[in-house]
Amino acid sequence: MKILHITDIHVGWEPDREKEKRAWERLYREASSVAENGGKPDIMAVTGDLVMHGEEEEYRRTEEYIHGLRKLLGLEKEKVFFCCGNHDSDTPDPGSTFHEYEAFAERFYGGEIPGFWREVPVFTVNSCKKTSLKDFNDCWLDPKDVDEILAKAVPGKKGILLMHHQPEIFDDQSQIVRLKEAVALILGGHLHSGYARQIAWKGMTAVNGMAITPHFQFIPKGFQVVDMAEDGKVETVMYVYKDGGGVLEQRA
Repeated sequence: MKILHITDIHVGWEPDREKEKRAWERLYREASSVAENGGKPDIMAVTGDLVMHGEEEEYRRTEEYIHGLRKLLGLEKEKVFFCCGNHDSDTPDPGSTFHEYEAFAERFYGGEIPGFWREVPVFTVNSCKKTSLKDFNDCWLDPKDVDEILAKAVPGKKGILLMHHQPEIFDDQSQIVRLKEAVALILGGHLHSGYARQIAWKGMTAVNGMAITPHFQFIPKGFQVVDMAEDGKVETVMYVYKDGGGVLEQRA
């Protein structure tokens, strides 16, 4: 199965709305071109930092943009999956909530949020429950969330986990280790490194995606297509925006 993986889109970071729209129009063009040339995705994964300040108005625009992208690619809304990132919290204060993110997800799906795709289980988890815009590196996994993932696991069929933070930076690896019972592939973001990176971690494959909207103009931007075979083998191809249009295709 092919997964269009986009991350760190940060709607609201660009104060000029026309520039923001043009950035999304470019994503539409580049993702459509990739899909037409053998990269049509089965699902879309959006791994956090959908918005910049956690505001309802930012989420409203994000909702419109992502619906536009998935319609262009011929994807039903049930084949689009999200997890939240540190910028998706309501306020920049410790202990902030994700109420606006939750309201966005309910609007996007028009009701119940899907728990998994028809063929491969897709899980999402909030690794930002102890974080805020001021303390955004405080990644943490709630053991109760891991319990819920394991309870939903399909025997003999490991799935995909969307989690904003990369698993190797967690101080406490005990919950990460538990995940391998249900998860074969972890998709995330957060780093804004300018490239996609694929590693093996604790018996799983982890892909850290390049940001659609990095905070600094000099950092390359783009997206990735992750191909997961039935035998669990994973291949990631990143599509880096080129000056003047088009993308540079390169394996992670």
